[in-house]
Amino acid sequence: MAVVKSDTPRLLEAGLKTVFFEAYDAAIGDWERISTVVPSEQDSETYAWLGSVPGMREFKDERMPAGLLEHEYTIKNKTWEASIAVDRAAIEDDLYGQIKLRVQGLAREAKRHIDELVFSMLGKGFTTVCHDGQYFFDTDHSEGESGTQSNKGTAALSASALQSAITAMSKFKDDKGKLLGIIPDVLVVPPDLQWTALELLNSTYYPELIAAGAGEQKLSANPLKGRLDLIVSPYLTDTDNWFLLATKWVVKPVIFQSRVPVEFAALESTSENGFMRDQFIYGVRARYNVGFGLWQTAYGSIVG
Repeated sequence: MAVVKSDTPRLLEAGLKTVFFEAYDAAIGDWERISTVVPSEQDSETYAWLGSVPGMREFKDERMPAGLLEHEYTIKNKTWEASIAVDRAAIEDDLYGQIKLRVQGLAREAKRHIDELVFSMLGKGFTTVCHDGQYFFDTDHSEGESGTQSNKGTAALSASALQSAITAMSKFKDDKGKLLGIIPDVLVVPPDLQWTALELLNSTYYPELIAAGAGEQKLSANPLKGRLDLIVSPYLTDTDNWFLLATKWVVKPVIFQSRVPVEFAALESTSENGFMRDQFIYGVRARYNVGFGLWQTAYGSIVG
């Protein structure tokens, strides 16, 4: 059957939907490295299970199931959208290439927004509470028999500060007083600290000067080389703060709660906007939000 002019908007929408999701899937975001994706089935989700995983014990007489801790942490979903308007004349003049570029930009923005939300959470961790009622980065976390534990520092980024943070995280305990076995693997810094971080993690020699006779020099091997991956995030607005994360746990430092995945839709000429303004509207919509995961998988240093 021949394609007539009235079919153009319908066919265009189908083609642009493909263009959108190809661009969306191709867009790379670092947020997946530091966040756990949790599907949501309602307006908000309560995470009573955070911090409640029991340790292994010898099976002697019977099982001893661990109940949930008293903590409750709720993340409420939010609805997000972004839309573009395309003049009907552009469609009639067959300016598909220009429209395609705008749709690809819309897809990249949809993926970028998740990056912004996730990494902005780290920056908010010094003033926002997590599941235990303390600030996510705090000096007095305590659960059950863990004792008082700190995942907050105040030192500027340096080899010694980074080593101290790694050591501190390796000593974190669960609510039964047992070591969790935390091994940090990612350093996250703002753009201002990227060169310092690169030197710390890539230098063959120890990145800080050491006393040697009458002067100072760099001779010792660098124990940090190859130890951590580096993420430089433009969404960290405090230029001196840095973060050390353990991203191989089931529950990572940030929770990405997904209620409705990204959708691509269009309003065409039969819509009010198409009739009154002679425009087609193409837009993206999704429902999701972010919150904090386990504080034990993160260490933050606030400087100044």
